[in-house]
Amino acid sequence: MAPTLSAAAQRHLRRNFSLGLVNGALFNLSSSLLDPSLVLTWLASQLTSSNFLIGLVMPINQGGWFLPQLLVSGYLQGRKRKLPLYVAMSAPRALCWALMALALFLIADRTVLLILFYTLLTVYSLGGGVAGLSFLDIIAKAIPSTRRGSFFGWRRFLGGILALGGSLVVQYVLDERRGLAFPHNFGVLFFLSFLIMSAAMISFGLFVEPVEPVLNKSVALLGQMKRALHLPRRDANYGRFLAARVLATAAGMATPFYIVYAKRALGVSASMVGVYLAWATLAGIASTLVWGQISDRRGNRRLILLASLVGLATPLAALSIPLLASWQPSLAAQASHAFAVVFVLLSIFGMGLMTGYHNYLLDIAPVADRPLYIGLANTLTGLTMLASAVGGLIADLAGLAALFWVAAAFYAGALLLAGKLREPRETIRA
Repeated sequence: MAPTLSAAAQRHLRRNFSLGLVNGALFNLSSSLLDPSLVLTWLASQLTSSNFLIGLVMPINQGGWFLPQLLVSGYLQGRKRKLPLYVAMSAPRALCWALMALALFLIADRTVLLILFYTLLTVYSLGGGVAGLSFLDIIAKAIPSTRRGSFFGWRRFLGGILALGGSLVVQYVLDERRGLAFPHNFGVLFFLSFLIMSAAMISFGLFVEPVEPVLNKSVALLGQMKRALHLPRRDANYGRFLAARVLATAAGMATPFYIVYAKRALGVSASMVGVYLAWATLAGIASTLVWGQISDRRGNRRLILLASLVGLATPLAALSIPLLASWQPSLAAQASHAFAVVFVLLSIFGMGLMTGYHNYLLDIAPVADRPLYIGLANTLTGLTMLASAVGGLIADLAGLAALFWVAAAFYAGALLLAGKLREPRETIRA
């Protein structure tokens, strides 16, 4: 478990906690306008019919965030202050969305738009990965372990309230009956997201970062890689944590295809994206504070177990709803609305996954090696996300149902491994 906060961290705890909440709330609102599993996937499906290309949205968006963290962990490990790197990555990330908004208003060729979209999404995600390692290390120094669950919970709760309004904006803007046609409607969403994201990044830049002891100098990349390879053997519990997280992440290969399935099999319209997003946001609001309380009071091991159960239920629900509609024709007309259950479960799982895995990792990582522990875990997660692009190939070769069963198997494996994790707080008390 993380040690007691330094005197400087205690002095600025209220300020940093509040700024962290503002940052999280605004960033969640910005992200809701361009939700990767709904809005960005729908955009990709409008630009191409290739399942493989559509399936790249989630791996690039999330994998790019995780992938570079081991590469920069050695550099950060020798830096007493991590905030400057976070700030340096903020402007290019925001600029990506501004450029994409401009492109959607000025360019009509869908192939060009598709290339620009994936290029800017990649730059945005990689920049987030570099900033993300700084962010997590700063939070570990500034927020005590027993308050991180509620900290992240309140960030997502307040962000969820704002994102609920964001879902209504998405529903309104994407409804072409309102007079804004494709792709200009998506240009509006990218521009709004750019403005809100800029405000979110500025708020975190005002953090007062505590200073903790660090290694005397940065660790060379090759040396950092060698140390990383030995970590899972040296720390068996950390190894089990990595394996569980990799399986849970691999299950996400099905995530971008839930909305694609709803579009192709159930014939949902673009405006239903906003409806699904609203239900997912409500579920996130309802679950995030519960997850935070479980994290603070019961520990992150239990949270990971419960979240894994919800994850397992998600592809099973996606498989069951169309089946039930085929058995009961009277339910067919409601199938598109009933499919919102899938996104509700996905949202609950996502909130639990972020809260549980992030906080558990911060609990078990030694202070001096924290960037290495976080960097290795997040880089492996990023590689897994990139590899999960194979989900598009599975969908092409075997169909969406087969893809959903593969995802269910991965969730089940993550659940079994999570059951073997130790609760670090109980170890400390013992």
